[in-house]
Amino acid sequence: MEISSKTYEPVACVLCGQSETRLIARKGQFGWATYVSICKSCGLVFLNPRWTKDGYNYFYASEYDQYYRFDEDKATEKEQRKAKVVWERLEQYTPAHFRTALDIGCGLGWCLHTIQQASPGTAIAGIEPSDTCSEHFVNEIGGELIARDVDSDWHLANQERFDLIIFRHVLEHLLDPVAVLEKVAQTLSAQGVLYIAVPDMMHPDGSLSDFWYRCVHTYYYSKPTLRRIAARAGLQPVAIQEESSELWAIFRKGQAAEPAPVSAYQQQMAVLNQYKRKRFVRSGLLIFSPKQLSQRVPMSVKNLVPKSLRARFRNLVYRH
Repeated sequence: MEISSKTYEPVACVLCGQSETRLIARKGQFGWATYVSICKSCGLVFLNPRWTKDGYNYFYASEYDQYYRFDEDKATEKEQRKAKVVWERLEQYTPAHFRTALDIGCGLGWCLHTIQQASPGTAIAGIEPSDTCSEHFVNEIGGELIARDVDSDWHLANQERFDLIIFRHVLEHLLDPVAVLEKVAQTLSAQGVLYIAVPDMMHPDGSLSDFWYRCVHTYYYSKPTLRRIAARAGLQPVAIQEESSELWAIFRKGQAAEPAPVSAYQQQMAVLNQYKRKRFVRSGLLIFSPKQLSQRVPMSVKNLVPKSLRARFRNLVYRH
C-alpha cells in the first residue's frame, strides 16, 4: 500500500469529545499530507483527519522500518543509548528491581535487554507490530511477545502481571490512548509503575513541517494533556518532567480525581507562534551573510544598539 493511497478519516478530541478543531498544518515529514489540528476546547493537538486503522496497521507491519529503522546497526545503538536514559530516570523514583517488565512498542528489544541486565531476573515481555523487530525480540533478546497489536485483547490474560510497563515514544502513535492506558492500568501490579516518554509539544524541535509533524504521530502532548489522558485511565503521576523536546513521566495506579479541565489552547498557540517566528528569523540569518544583514538594517535601528555590541558585529562582518 503506497502512502498516496492511504485513506483519511475525521476524529473527535479524545479528551473532551469536541469536534471543533483548528487546522495548524497540512504537511509533515517526508512531504506527506499530515493534518495537524488543535482542539479549541482543551488544547490537545492531534491529527484530524488521519489514516484509518487498516492503513496504520499495514504501515507499521510492513513499511515503518524502511523509513525509521532502515539501518539496524544505528537502530540498535540508538535503542541501547535511550534504554540507559530510561533506567536512570526509573532509578530516581522506583524500586531497583522488577520481577516482570513489559515494553509496548519494544522495537528490537534492547531497552528491555538493558533493564534485564540492570535488574537481573526480570522476566521481559513485549508488544511490537513490526515483523522484523518482533522476530529479533524473540530470537535474539529472548523476550516473550504477547501481542502484535496494542489495540487487541492482550490485557485479558495479563491482569496485574507487570511491575514495570514502558511506553517510550509510543503513546503519540496510538489511535485511542485512553483505551490503551486503561489496559495498561489493568495489567500493572499493585505497586507497578508506568514509564511514558513523548515529544513535548510545548518545546518542539527542528522544522515543524519537515521533522516534527508526522503521519505516524497521531497525538502531540503537553504536561496538562498528558496528565489528563493518564487520569482518564486511573493513573496518577509520580513525576512529570520536561527535558529539551521530550516530555517524560512515571505513573502509578491510583484513584486521584481527574485534574480540572483547564484549557491549554492559548498557551499552546502562543508557543507555536513564537517558535515559528524564531524559525523564520533563524532562516533569514542563514540566507544572508553578516555583511548583507548589516546593509539591510536602517541606521536609525543601528544607533539603538550599544556601541560595544556594534563593534563586535563590525568585527564579525569584516571576518566574512
